[in-house]
Amino acid sequence: MESYKCPICGNTDSHSIGCLNGKPYCRRCISFKGEEVEHRPSYPKKASIHLEYELSPEQKKLSDKLVDNY
Repeated sequence: MESYKCPICGNTDSHSIGCLNGKPYCRRCISFKGEEVEHRPSYPKKASIHLEYELSPEQKKLSDKLVDNY
C-alpha cells in the first residue's frame, strides 16, 4: 500500500493502517476515542427558516427536536 496519512490524527505508521474494501483506515482512530486527536472546539451553529404556512402539532414537535439536535 502506498503511504497513507490519517486525516484525523496524522498517523503514518503502516502497522496502524488497515485496509477494508480497498480503502485505507486508521486503526488508532477506528474506536473514535480521540486519545491521539487534538481537541477541536465545536461552535454552535445558527439556523433559521421562515415558512409561509403553519406546521401541524406533530411537525412542530419534530421540528423543535431537529433544531435542538442541530
